[in-house]
Amino acid sequence: MKLLCWNCRGLGNAPAVRALLDVQRSCSPDVMFLSETHLESYPAECLRRRLRMDQKLVCVGDGRKGGLMLLWRKEIKVQRMELDPMFIDVRVTDEQNNEWRLTGMYGEFRWEHKHRTWERMRRLHHNKTLPWLLIGDLNEIQFLHEKEGGNPRPQQYMHAFHAAIEDCELRDMEYVGDQFTWFRGRIKERLDRGLV
Repeated sequence: MKLLCWNCRGLGNAPAVRALLDVQRSCSPDVMFLSETHLESYPAECLRRRLRMDQKLVCVGDGRKGGLMLLWRKEIKVQRMELDPMFIDVRVTDEQNNEWRLTGMYGEFRWEHKHRTWERMRRLHHNKTLPWLLIGDLNEIQFLHEKEGGNPRPQQYMHAFHAAIEDCELRDMEYVGDQFTWFRGRIKERLDRGLV
Protein backbone atom coordinates (compact mmCIF):
# COMPACT_ATOMS: atom_id res chain seq x y z
CA MET A 1 0.00 0.00 0.00
CA LYS A 2 1.24 3.47 -0.90
CA LEU A 3 0.32 6.57 1.05
CA LEU A 4 0.82 10.20 0.02
CA CYS A 5 0.77 13.08 2.50
CA TRP A 6 1.02 16.63 1.18
CA ASN A 7 0.50 20.14 2.54
CA CYS A 8 -0.98 21.71 -0.59
CA ARG A 9 -1.02 25.36 0.55
CA GLY A 10 -4.21 25.73 -1.45
CA LEU A 11 -5.69 23.78 -4.35
CA GLY A 12 -7.76 26.60 -5.77
CA ASN A 13 -5.40 27.24 -8.67
CA ALA A 14 -4.44 25.22 -11.74
CA PRO A 15 -0.65 25.01 -11.09
CA ALA A 16 -1.19 23.49 -7.61
CA VAL A 17 -3.66 20.93 -8.98
CA ARG A 18 -1.28 20.05 -11.84
CA ALA A 19 1.55 19.57 -9.33
CA LEU A 20 -0.64 17.26 -7.25
CA LEU A 21 -1.64 15.27 -10.34
CA ASP A 22 2.04 14.94 -11.32
CA VAL A 23 2.97 13.66 -7.85
CA GLN A 24 0.05 11.23 -7.93
CA ARG A 25 1.06 9.89 -11.36
CA SER A 26 4.65 9.37 -10.23
CA CYS A 27 3.86 7.40 -7.06
CA SER A 28 0.30 6.07 -7.62
CA PRO A 29 -0.85 6.17 -3.98
CA ASP A 30 -3.73 4.08 -2.61
CA VAL A 31 -4.45 6.67 0.11
CA MET A 32 -3.83 10.43 0.03
CA PHE A 33 -3.93 12.88 2.94
CA LEU A 34 -3.99 16.53 1.85
CA SER A 35 -3.79 19.47 4.25
CA GLU A 36 -4.42 23.17 3.68
CA THR A 37 -6.58 22.41 0.65
CA HIS A 38 -8.63 25.62 1.08
CA LEU A 39 -11.49 23.73 -0.62
CA GLU A 40 -15.20 23.74 0.11
CA SER A 41 -17.36 20.64 -0.51
CA TYR A 42 -18.08 20.94 -4.25
CA PRO A 43 -14.49 21.74 -5.35
CA ALA A 44 -13.28 18.87 -3.11
CA GLU A 45 -15.60 16.46 -4.95
CA CYS A 46 -14.38 17.78 -8.32
CA LEU A 47 -10.80 17.19 -7.19
CA ARG A 48 -11.63 13.63 -6.08
CA ARG A 49 -12.91 12.88 -9.57
CA ARG A 50 -9.85 14.43 -11.25
CA LEU A 51 -7.59 12.33 -9.05
CA ARG A 52 -9.68 9.24 -9.88
CA MET A 53 -9.89 8.27 -6.23
CA ASP A 54 -13.00 6.32 -5.17
CA GLN A 55 -13.80 7.75 -1.74
CA LYS A 56 -13.07 10.79 0.36
CA LEU A 57 -13.48 12.41 3.76
CA VAL A 58 -13.31 16.20 3.90
CA CYS A 59 -12.98 18.87 6.56
CA VAL A 60 -13.81 21.87 4.43
CA GLY A 61 -11.75 25.03 4.21
CA ASP A 62 -13.21 28.45 3.60
CA GLY A 63 -11.54 29.10 0.24
CA ARG A 64 -8.66 31.05 1.83
CA LYS A 65 -7.40 28.76 4.61
CA GLY A 66 -7.79 25.39 6.27
CA GLY A 67 -9.22 22.27 4.77
CA LEU A 68 -8.22 18.62 5.09
CA MET A 69 -8.97 15.78 2.72
CA LEU A 70 -8.42 12.03 2.86
CA LEU A 71 -8.89 10.10 -0.40
CA TRP A 72 -8.60 6.38 -1.06
CA ARG A 73 -9.10 3.66 -3.64
CA LYS A 74 -11.98 1.18 -3.33
CA GLU A 75 -9.60 -1.71 -2.56
CA ILE A 76 -8.86 -0.08 0.81
CA LYS A 77 -11.52 0.01 3.52
CA VAL A 78 -11.57 3.19 5.58
CA GLN A 79 -13.82 3.72 8.58
CA ARG A 80 -14.19 7.24 9.92
CA MET A 81 -13.37 7.56 13.61
CA GLU A 82 -13.17 11.34 14.07
CA LEU A 83 -13.14 14.48 11.92
CA ASP A 84 -11.80 17.75 13.28
CA PRO A 85 -10.69 20.94 11.50
CA MET A 86 -7.09 19.97 12.36
CA PHE A 87 -7.12 16.18 11.79
CA ILE A 88 -8.85 13.21 10.17
CA ASP A 89 -8.69 9.98 12.20
CA VAL A 90 -9.66 6.67 10.54
CA ARG A 91 -9.37 2.89 10.80
CA VAL A 92 -7.81 1.34 7.69
CA THR A 93 -8.18 -2.24 6.48
CA ASP A 94 -5.82 -2.98 3.62
CA GLU A 95 -6.04 -5.59 0.87
CA GLN A 96 -4.32 -8.18 3.13
CA ASN A 97 -6.94 -7.57 5.86
CA ASN A 98 -4.44 -5.79 8.14
CA GLU A 99 -6.13 -3.22 10.38
CA TRP A 100 -4.41 -0.08 11.59
CA ARG A 101 -5.17 3.49 12.48
CA LEU A 102 -4.29 6.52 10.35
CA THR A 103 -4.42 10.09 11.60
CA GLY A 104 -3.69 12.88 9.13
CA MET A 105 -2.99 16.06 11.08
CA TYR A 106 -2.25 19.69 10.40
CA GLY A 107 -0.53 21.31 13.39
CA GLU A 108 -1.29 24.74 14.78
CA PHE A 109 1.06 27.25 13.17
CA ARG A 110 0.83 30.07 15.72
CA TRP A 111 3.36 29.83 18.53
CA GLU A 112 0.78 30.54 21.21
CA HIS A 113 -1.48 27.70 19.96
CA LYS A 114 1.05 24.91 19.38
CA HIS A 115 0.13 23.30 22.71
CA ARG A 116 -3.28 22.47 21.18
CA THR A 117 -1.61 20.15 18.64
CA TRP A 118 0.24 18.30 21.42
CA GLU A 119 -3.01 18.01 23.41
CA ARG A 120 -4.78 16.56 20.35
CA MET A 121 -1.99 14.02 19.88
CA ARG A 122 -2.19 12.92 23.53
CA ARG A 123 -5.98 12.65 23.42
CA LEU A 124 -5.85 10.55 20.25
CA HIS A 125 -3.16 8.35 21.82
CA HIS A 126 -5.49 7.51 24.72
CA ASN A 127 -7.96 6.04 22.22
CA LYS A 128 -5.42 3.68 20.68
CA THR A 129 -6.29 0.04 20.17
CA LEU A 130 -4.57 -0.52 16.82
CA PRO A 131 -1.13 0.14 15.32
CA TRP A 132 -1.06 3.89 14.65
CA LEU A 133 0.40 6.07 11.90
CA LEU A 134 0.26 9.83 12.49
CA ILE A 135 1.21 11.86 9.40
CA GLY A 136 1.10 15.47 8.37
CA ASP A 137 2.49 18.95 8.67
CA LEU A 138 2.82 19.29 12.44
CA ASN A 139 4.28 22.81 12.10
CA GLU A 140 7.16 22.22 14.49
CA ILE A 141 10.71 20.93 14.44
CA GLN A 142 12.04 18.45 16.95
CA PHE A 143 15.79 19.27 16.73
CA LEU A 144 17.87 22.36 15.86
CA HIS A 145 19.34 20.65 12.76
CA GLU A 146 15.80 20.52 11.29
CA LYS A 147 15.92 24.28 10.69
CA GLU A 148 18.20 26.43 8.56
CA GLY A 149 18.19 30.24 8.48
CA GLY A 150 16.27 32.76 10.53
CA ASN A 151 16.24 32.94 14.31
CA PRO A 152 16.88 29.73 16.25
CA ARG A 153 13.73 27.97 17.46
CA PRO A 154 13.18 28.42 21.21
CA GLN A 155 14.09 25.25 23.10
CA GLN A 156 10.76 25.13 24.94
CA TYR A 157 8.82 24.58 21.68
CA MET A 158 11.04 21.75 20.51
CA HIS A 159 10.99 20.24 24.00
CA ALA A 160 7.15 20.38 24.12
CA PHE A 161 6.95 18.66 20.72
CA HIS A 162 9.45 15.99 21.75
CA ALA A 163 7.52 15.42 25.01
CA ALA A 164 4.25 14.94 23.09
CA ILE A 165 5.91 12.39 20.78
CA GLU A 166 7.32 10.52 23.79
CA ASP A 167 4.01 10.64 25.71
CA CYS A 168 2.26 9.13 22.68
CA GLU A 169 4.90 6.37 22.38
CA LEU A 170 5.56 7.43 18.78
CA ARG A 171 8.74 7.11 16.73
CA ASP A 172 9.74 9.05 13.61
CA MET A 173 9.56 6.93 10.46
CA GLU A 174 12.26 9.04 8.81
CA TYR A 175 12.23 9.47 5.05
CA VAL A 176 14.32 9.81 1.91
CA GLY A 177 14.59 13.15 0.11
CA ASP A 178 15.23 16.80 0.90
CA GLN A 179 15.86 17.18 4.61
CA PHE A 180 13.58 20.25 4.68
CA THR A 181 9.86 20.07 3.86
CA TRP A 182 9.01 23.79 4.08
CA PHE A 183 10.76 26.98 3.05
CA ARG A 184 10.11 30.69 2.90
CA GLY A 185 12.89 32.89 1.59
CA ARG A 186 16.11 31.72 3.27
CA ILE A 187 14.36 29.83 6.06
CA LYS A 188 13.99 26.06 5.67
CA GLU A 189 12.42 23.64 8.15
CA ARG A 190 11.32 20.03 8.45
CA LEU A 191 7.68 20.41 9.49
CA ASP A 192 6.16 17.31 7.86
CA ARG A 193 6.64 13.85 9.31
CA GLY A 194 5.31 10.37 9.76
CA LEU A 195 5.19 8.97 13.29
CA VAL A 196 4.37 5.35 14.20
